Amino acid sequence: MTSPLLSLLQRVFGHPKKAILPAPARAQAAEPAAVAPGLPTLQSLGARRPLISSDGDIVGFEFQVGEHTFDRLAQRADRHGQAAHASAVLTAARLMGQSGKIGFARVPASWLLQATQVQAGPEMMVGLEQDGDSEQTAQVLHDTEQAVRRLRDAGAKVGWTTQTRLESAPDFLMLHQRTLSMAELLQSIPLRPAAWAAAPVLLTDIANLDDLELALQQGIRWGCGAPTARSHTADSDKNLPVPPEVQRIGQLLHQLVTGAEIMDIVAKIKGDVGLSYRLLRRINSASFAQLGASATIEQAAMMLGRNELYRWFSMLLIQFAGQRKTSFALQEIALWRSRLMELLAQEKGDPAAGQMFTLGLASMLGLLLKTSPTEIISALNLPEPARQALLEQTGPWYDYLRMASAMENPSELESSPGLEPFGGPSRALELSDQAWTWAANNSQRAAQGAAL
Repeated sequence: MTSPLLSLLQRVFGHPKKAILPAPARAQAAEPAAVAPGLPTLQSLGARRPLISSDGDIVGFEFQVGEHTFDRLAQRADRHGQAAHASAVLTAARLMGQSGKIGFARVPASWLLQATQVQAGPEMMVGLEQDGDSEQTAQVLHDTEQAVRRLRDAGAKVGWTTQTRLESAPDFLMLHQRTLSMAELLQSIPLRPAAWAAAPVLLTDIANLDDLELALQQGIRWGCGAPTARSHTADSDKNLPVPPEVQRIGQLLHQLVTGAEIMDIVAKIKGDVGLSYRLLRRINSASFAQLGASATIEQAAMMLGRNELYRWFSMLLIQFAGQRKTSFALQEIALWRSRLMELLAQEKGDPAAGQMFTLGLASMLGLLLKTSPTEIISALNLPEPARQALLEQTGPWYDYLRMASAMENPSELESSPGLEPFGGPSRALELSDQAWTWAANNSQRAAQGAAL
C-alpha cells in the first residue's frame, strides 16, 4: 500500500524514478535511479513525530525537513529546493489534518515565501521557524504577514517564536527546548509579549519523557520531541518492581516460544482469573461469533493458534502501564514501535518476525511501568538476542530497534545506514505509516485488555 505522502510526492514532483529512490526489493534495475536535485524524498522529509496534548493523548503529528536536507539547501541557497520542501511538508500536514488528526508543519519562514502555491486546511498548524537565511526587513515581514493571512484564510493555525517580529499575534506560541533545561524554559514563558498571553504554547524538540511530562503538567498545550527517551539524571533507585501480572504473561510467552502444548497454556490461563476473564471477553467479540455463546477457552485457544496467542499475550502487557501523564500516548507509541519492528522483520523475511513485536513492547515497558530493562527482560523470559539488543545495542535483533529509533528522529533517519534490507527509505517510511494506523486502531482495545 502506498502512503498518501508518497503518492503526493509522485504527483507533484514527477515519477518515482525521478523523485523517489526505488526500494531495492522491488526495483529491477541494476542501479537505483538518481534523485533529482532539490526535489523532496520521503527520507529527506523525515519521519513524522507524535504531537502529544496536555491530556496525554496523541492528537496529531509533526512534519519538518530533516536537518541534513535543511543544511544542504540553506548552504546552496537553493530557492527551488526550499520551495519544494516547504510545499511537501505543508501538504503532508494538510493530508494529516484531513484524516482527523492535527498536522503540524514546521517551516522556515523564508522558505514559506518561496512556496507560493501551497494549499492549507483546517486541523493544520504551521510553525514558522527563523532560519537565519534572510533578514527580517520591512518587505520580508510584510510578505510573511501576507503568507500567514493566506494560511489562516484556509483554516490553518499559524504560530511562531518570540524572535519573529510580526505585527499580528500568533495563534500559538512555538518554543524549542533543544539543549535548554525544562525549568529554565518554563520560567521564560511568562515573559512573552502581553499581546501573546492568550496564545497556547506548543513546545518542540523536547529532550526526554520526564521533560515532556513536566511541560504538560505546567500548562503546555502540546509537546513533541523524544517521548521515548529517559532523562539521563533519572534515579534508578526509584524503579518499580515488575507487576506480578506481567511476570505471569512473560512465563506464558516463554512457554509458547519453547514449544509448550496449547492445552498446557490453556490450563495456565484457566488458573488465572484475570486472564480467563479477558479471554472470555475476547471469545464474546464479533470475531468469534461462529463459536456461539457456549464457547470455551479451549476452543478459543485452539482457534487462535500459537502465533495469535503469542500476539494476544504480548498486547495484554499494555494494560499494565503505569499511571503516567503520558501513559496513553506511550501505549500507542509502544504499539506503533512493535508493529513497525514486526513489519520490518517481515519485509526482510526474518523467521523471528513475531518475536520482534514483543521486543518492541519490551523496549517500551520500562517507560510504561517505570522499571529497568533488566527487570523486563527477566520478567518476560526474553531470549539472548533480545537481551543483547536492549542492554548492549548489539546482536542480530538490534537493527530492528535501531530502525524504530531512527523513525522517531527525522535527522537520524536521514543519516541512518542499513535501510536497504528493509526495502529502502521509502518502503521503511510506508511501513511506519501503516504501523501508526494499526496502533491508533488497536491502542484503545489493548488498554482494555481486549486486543487482537
